[in-house]
Amino acid sequence: MLEAHLRELSHPLNDYRIRAQRFLEAWKRGVTLIGTRFFEVKTSSVGSATDKNQLRPNWDLVEQDIGVLSRGEAAFLGAMCSFYNAEWGQKLLEDAGFPNICDIASKLDREHAEIIAELLLTYSGW
Repeated sequence: MLEAHLRELSHPLNDYRIRAQRFLEAWKRGVTLIGTRFFEVKTSSVGSATDKNQLRPNWDLVEQDIGVLSRGEAAFLGAMCSFYNAEWGQKLLEDAGFPNICDIASKLDREHAEIIAELLLTYSGW
């Protein structure tokens, strides 16, 4: 029992720095995949970002354009925005016809789903 507890404590996702880095890497993959136009890139490139705050969603552009995206793209962008601001992201998802996580999952291909899964595993707040 103690051995299992010690193994759990030493798991990499229990280290905030590792979680933060993995979240940032997944976030950067998501920003690149959905398109940088939906984000305020505050560095020379997405790849050079060292903090998630350098890649915040562009609130106005997301709201303006999410309705013209495919269902899968809208689900992905709404899910990503939920990590930035849960209430706003939920509204985006509901407006796009995705009231729950199962509805989102049903529209994501493997690449998009893996990014959202990694964000879920490593999210520690914005």
